[in-house]
Amino acid sequence: MAVTKQKALEARELLNSSAFQGLMEDIRSDAVGVFLDASCDIDRITSAHDHVRAVQTIFDALQSRLDAEAIEDKKDRDRVND
Repeated sequence: MAVTKQKALEARELLNSSAFQGLMEDIRSDAVGVFLDASCDIDRITSAHDHVRAVQTIFDALQSRLDAEAIEDKKDRDRVND
C-alpha cells in the first residue's frame, strides 16, 4: 500500500473513532468553559486558546492526509484515461 494511502487510512480511522472525537470535543468544551468564565485570568484564556488551536492543527493534519489521497487518486485516474 502506498504511503499516501496508508496515511489517509489512518487519518480516516481516527476521524471515525468515537474515542478520538470525544477527546477532541472534551478539549474544546473545556476551552469554551474557560472563555465563558469571566473570572478566568489571561493566562488561562491564553492556554485554552492554545488548546483550541492544537485541536484544529490536528484536524487540519488529518484532512491534509485525506486531501493528498484524493489528489493522488485523481492523478491516477487521469493517467488511466490518457
